[in-house]
Amino acid sequence: MKKNIFFIGLIILCSSCNKVIEPDAPEKIFEKYKSSVVLIANYYYYEITVDNSIYYYSPSSEKKIYFTKEDVLKNLSFSTGTGFIISESGEVITNNHVANPKDENYKNELFSLNESVKTDIIENIRRCNDTIENIKTNYIQNSSNMDYDEKERYETAYDLMRNQKDNLVEKYKIFNNVNFNNSSSKLVIYKLGIAYNDTYVTEFDDMQECIVVKLSDKENVDLALIQTKNKTFNTKPKNIFNFKDNNPNVFENPEKTKERDIKKPVKINEDVFMIGFNRGFSLANTKQGIKSQFTSGKISQENDGERILYTIPTLEGSSGSPVVDKWGNLIGVNFAKMTNSQNFSFAIPVYELKKFYEE
Repeated sequence: MKKNIFFIGLIILCSSCNKVIEPDAPEKIFEKYKSSVVLIANYYYYEITVDNSIYYYSPSSEKKIYFTKEDVLKNLSFSTGTGFIISESGEVITNNHVANPKDENYKNELFSLNESVKTDIIENIRRCNDTIENIKTNYIQNSSNMDYDEKERYETAYDLMRNQKDNLVEKYKIFNNVNFNNSSSKLVIYKLGIAYNDTYVTEFDDMQECIVVKLSDKENVDLALIQTKNKTFNTKPKNIFNFKDNNPNVFENPEKTKERDIKKPVKINEDVFMIGFNRGFSLANTKQGIKSQFTSGKISQENDGERILYTIPTLEGSSGSPVVDKWGNLIGVNFAKMTNSQNFSFAIPVYELKKFYEE
């Protein structure tokens, strides 16, 4: 009898050891990681050098090109994105284009401005010519009746107008000879900050200021590492994203469950989830503070090693969002959507992220 009880207990124990642990519900994944995802705000402008002249370019402002630094600082460009916490020392992963926005359209803006200035100069030269002709005509017609002082006033007015015209002609030559092929731009990040889930933001001072630590130099790896200036987080996250396999079956049932291959972390048609700030503050701002969005989809294409394609809708602001699987494993970093479609998006694979972060 004792033997039977022993064997029954052993069978129960063994069966419990082999029990497969099911993944948490998606809402629990969101609850676990939402405090580790941050909204990124970037205030910036560009210094443009053309020949020996410096201009200032703010692509999201109305005027765009400015002649003084003081003016551009009143009209800074503003963009948002998403990032996620990767360490306890204030480090956040996002996209390169979030932390380091590039805009080559300044050449077109400068060309348009240059053409507009040249047009104005030509119009002013025409007015000078008309005025000069009027002075000459009046002088010829009335000089015989003028006294010395009156003649001198006409001659002074004539000389001033000729000098003004000559200056305009020289100015036109300068603008006409500008070589935009020799132009260069330098991004100036005026302020870069992060906002936390469930916090209130009404101005930049409500955010925690950051600096750019590292940018990927690979064209197909759109990644950046930023860090809080004080190397800590004002709002401590519940969890920190990592490169491990968080599937408990790997440890509880190692005979049946292999650790994931980080180079191929997900298979086609598997469920994936994204936490991000679509549309930035316009959607994130709620009565309860800043709120991220949790969206889901499926892997829709076999992994090619450079990007992961999935059926998660994305909008501006979701760049840099973490993409996770059903176990909460980090599988990639959202960086782009398919042109003319909001229903398919791409992520940088976690393997490339690990290389970028650790190298």
